[in-house]
Amino acid sequence: MAKLKTDPILATDLLEYLGTYSDFSFELSVLKMLRENDIECEHGGHYEDPVTNKSREFDIRAIKTLQRFRVRMAIECKNIRENFPILISCIPRHEKESYFQIALVSDQKSNSPMTLAIHKSRAKTISIHGNYSLYKTGDPVGKSTVQVGRAVDGTISANDSELYEKWGQCLSSVNELVRRVYWDGDEEKEDYLSAVFPFVVVPNGRLWMVTYDEEGNRTSEPKATDRCSCFIDRDYEMGTKLASARMWLSHVEIVTFDGLQSFISEHLKTEEGMSKVFPKQGIINAFQNSE
Repeated sequence: MAKLKTDPILATDLLEYLGTYSDFSFELSVLKMLRENDIECEHGGHYEDPVTNKSREFDIRAIKTLQRFRVRMAIECKNIRENFPILISCIPRHEKESYFQIALVSDQKSNSPMTLAIHKSRAKTISIHGNYSLYKTGDPVGKSTVQVGRAVDGTISANDSELYEKWGQCLSSVNELVRRVYWDGDEEKEDYLSAVFPFVVVPNGRLWMVTYDEEGNRTSEPKATDRCSCFIDRDYEMGTKLASARMWLSHVEIVTFDGLQSFISEHLKTEEGMSKVFPKQGIINAFQNSE
């Protein structure tokens, strides 16, 4: 931590912090936007980190249900300053990275086609690939993240610790959301299609990306963006140890406030949007390829 002045902090100093630097005020603006879009949210709760077994606090857990489609989001907010924005270095997404998983969850007592497809188990995860994936082959995918600023002496300063901390909190928080997927539709005795996405949200104008080819040659100038997905390829347990399946999360979304709002408008507001997350033909192809 930087060395502090000995002068007392006054109300004006606290107001400057709240208006300019506070993660909490930015977090509340994200929460307000989500609720205005009819998305159910949990805010500022605690959970046990599955790796460290320590109690941690999450920013926002959001859920949107439309018919029998359900999307959960673990959202961490970071009010980074305009003099220390994020730069994500990207390369073309490889075919093996061009996937995301959804869960088919069914009441075991049902005789629906989905239950038969899941072979009498409560949940089954499948991978959506290719043209039906939200993450297309050849599109830019983040491989390195850093915050960049300029020091008082004029030199460039770069650090990834603040973003990495939020990234880690997001991936830890999502663990509980994946567990909950296993029981979707249990009370209603209905079938569900469910997905989970982790998000790190920053203020507008503070997210940049640059692209490289597979040989490491830079192919673009840095450009401002509202959304960039980074490949993580991480698996989580659904349900409990006695009754479980596993779900792989392929990407974490790094977005601005506007980027998150655009994702919601495009994918979560209508059945047509939800069909991009749960593409019928992509699901059929996944079953055919697993046979």
